[in-house]
Amino acid sequence: MTATQGDDPRSGTVEVVLTGELDIATVDEVQGRIEAAEAGSPPLLVIDLSQLEFVDSSGVRLALLADDRARAAGRRVAVRLGTGHALRVFQALGLMDKLDVVPLSAPDDATVDGASR
Repeated sequence: MTATQGDDPRSGTVEVVLTGELDIATVDEVQGRIEAAEAGSPPLLVIDLSQLEFVDSSGVRLALLADDRARAAGRRVAVRLGTGHALRVFQALGLMDKLDVVPLSAPDDATVDGASR
């Protein structure tokens, strides 16, 4: 599992990009990265799962809890699912309408204002 973080100072958006596998063995490390990104209270945190080769229920739970924390704090969390495994898992669980989902190549405006719900 690799997690990298990028910030867009213009919009205040923070993005955490995950690669590899997100499962019970790696979720604690990723949770730490997500919490570190949340510490700055960004208006929008994007969790990019599009490059994951595998995600299990612990990864899904991680995204849902991040969304709950953001809503409670008046912020937003969006997920980027891409076209692979993560997308299929979130679709199968019926979560596409529960979370903000941003496309792979979202322009800056779409990331902040055009995410689907």
